[in-house]
Amino acid sequence: MKVSRNELTASLKKAFEGLGFSVGDYQDAAAMVIWSQMHGFQGLEQLDRALPFLNNCLCLHAQLVSNGDQQALLDGQNSSVLLCGSQTVRLACALARQHGHGFVQLDNCHNRMLVIQRLVSAAQSGTALAAYWVQGAIGFKVTIEAHAKQPEYIQYTLPTQSDNQTLMIFAGEDLAAVEQQFANQISLASPIAKVLSETMVDSYNECLDQGIEIDQALWYELDNLVARVLVESTESSRAGAGD
Repeated sequence: MKVSRNELTASLKKAFEGLGFSVGDYQDAAAMVIWSQMHGFQGLEQLDRALPFLNNCLCLHAQLVSNGDQQALLDGQNSSVLLCGSQTVRLACALARQHGHGFVQLDNCHNRMLVIQRLVSAAQSGTALAAYWVQGAIGFKVTIEAHAKQPEYIQYTLPTQSDNQTLMIFAGEDLAAVEQQFANQISLASPIAKVLSETMVDSYNECLDQGIEIDQALWYELDNLVARVLVESTESSRAGAGD
């Protein structure tokens, strides 16, 4: 089935609220899923995989483990980037504004692909960023220039597999400085896949014109989460009426 961007956005916000997300969190989470889906990064598929976990966990933000002049370490507490992504990117940008560049490592966090939208959003304020994570034997690198509308997304093959759930965010005044930070910490082989900005724009326009395809079972699952909010609202109204 197909739904409009506005329909899906409204449903996602209420669904995340039903999962216990606070106002700022559910707005950011909905934006992450919508952007990823509309730009060809299977945001709904990632959400579908994440929902069983999100249904059975506390809504935890990352904890600050250490904080230096230009870098910080966060523990995601086995939560989702839907809850920790905004916090991580904001901290990297704050360090960059204070010191010229910033680096934040987020450990123990899932659904890392969905962080791309937060990079795009932060870039509009004049910060260049890069993100890097590993899944299996594949390294994922996303970069974006300050004020750019579309990121660059590249996959690399790695000599060994890794199952760590780490996300690295690099931030700076310009992309050349960010790339230098990146090169100082991570060495990559030749790329094996790349998503062009033109491809992202084409995917976005197609979703905008023709609607967003969503599996009916996932849509019903979102409806059930939305119903939690409606039930809680009704119960609160009844309780208030009795006061």
